[in-house]
Amino acid sequence: MNEFTAIAARRHAAAEDAALRAALHRFVQGRLRDRDEGEDIVQETYVRLYDYRRTKGVADVGAFCFAVARNLVFDHFRRRQAMPASTELAEDIVCPLPRAEEVLDYRQRVDILVAALKVMPTLRREVFLRRRLDGIACATIAQDLDMSLAAVEKHCTRAVADLRAALERRGLPAGAAR
Repeated sequence: MNEFTAIAARRHAAAEDAALRAALHRFVQGRLRDRDEGEDIVQETYVRLYDYRRTKGVADVGAFCFAVARNLVFDHFRRRQAMPASTELAEDIVCPLPRAEEVLDYRQRVDILVAALKVMPTLRREVFLRRRLDGIACATIAQDLDMSLAAVEKHCTRAVADLRAALERRGLPAGAAR
């Protein structure tokens, strides 16, 4: 597949995703009549789709998303019926958990970085993991692997460049690879 067809395929997939998202919004809004709750349900639908796809294939993404959204709408109404009628919530309570978009973005980045580490040359990966994840000093790594200090630093620099390039190829900002 050449670069032009790859770009065209990504644009087509983005257009299909936008159309599915709009259809899900209409579907959920027609049942809830609450824009904020509807957006939350659509986001949760995408999070569940992503989680499911990590272990299994999805033949019809649209059907899967609509089934999940329908179940989430039902769950929403069940929770509302179970809540006491006079419960007032404070407006200044902030949820400490990340938003669904942030979780999804984080998981995508981790998958991309893990794949990039797997295809990285063995010595470069070993040096990078020891230095950046284990926090071992460059001098210690150089001594353990019988290489110069400059070679250790170059391997780390090239590994970071490889990880940034992997993120950029997927259209994500490279800030997370630092």
